[in-house]
Amino acid sequence: MPRALCVGPWGRAVSVRLYCWRGATRNFGDELNTLLWPRLLPAFFDDDPAALFLGIGSVLDTRHAQDAVKLVAGAGYGGYQPLPELDARWVVHWVRGPRTARLLGLPEGLGLGDPAMLLPDSRTGNDQTIGFMPHFESLAFGAWTAATEAAGILLIDPRDDPATIIAAIGRCRLLLSEAMHGAIVADAMRVPWIALRPLASVHRLKWHDWAEALEVDVRFQALAASSLLERLNVSALGVTARRRRLWQSAAPALRVVAQRRFAEQAVASLERATKAEPQLSHALALDRCRCRMLERLEALRRDPLRPV
Repeated sequence: MPRALCVGPWGRAVSVRLYCWRGATRNFGDELNTLLWPRLLPAFFDDDPAALFLGIGSVLDTRHAQDAVKLVAGAGYGGYQPLPELDARWVVHWVRGPRTARLLGLPEGLGLGDPAMLLPDSRTGNDQTIGFMPHFESLAFGAWTAATEAAGILLIDPRDDPATIIAAIGRCRLLLSEAMHGAIVADAMRVPWIALRPLASVHRLKWHDWAEALEVDVRFQALAASSLLERLNVSALGVTARRRRLWQSAAPALRVVAQRRFAEQAVASLERATKAEPQLSHALALDRCRCRMLERLEALRRDPLRPV
């Protein structure tokens, strides 16, 4: 039986649906919701949309139904949609970081950290593997399989099953990541990481939000697009059906030359990144964030509809 929550100011009991953003393909950070929360809050969720649980992801914006209760436990603002106006239907237990807190007009002290930091350390070893996790949009338009093979680096696909991805990160001695949750999980597992500046600028703000909760200053390394379509996707031009057809109809020799040039630049950017100094949050800072999130989670478990 689903667990009903206590009666709130709306005069009725509500049950909770775990919100997980999904696009055309799976995305590691968002899919972590399905792995983490059923373990931390067993028998807590059902499919009733009367209340939404907003945990991992840049989902604190106007995408949600206005009349739904929104329980916030670690989600952040990413700039993908307008900021929401918080009212009594937003029950905020904590947010991802101080930047989200400031943008939403909340006390900075509510920026406790990203819930993905609560994943258990399942590191399986410390071999010599260097992994690279691109943003899932980069994989959709880029040629990263060929680029990572040429660079001798393991490609970790953020569209794979999240448990498979976690195991792959745990086998690495170093992770290069354009995807923020690749770095978050690596940091939680104590795998040194190097942040690669996301090709799309809209994906950069959220990195600092998470990192500032850990008192980490993210040092981005440059990442080159691995294909023309990938470059177009993050430019003002975008990838339209017409531009895709034009590219496909171009002379084969021209396409080969252009793709070789993009591939060389992508491989070179990966190789340069491996020479940068890796980052890792201080163990005490990570433990502090985890403890505060678990304390807040216990309060949520006792009284979900009571905001901080």
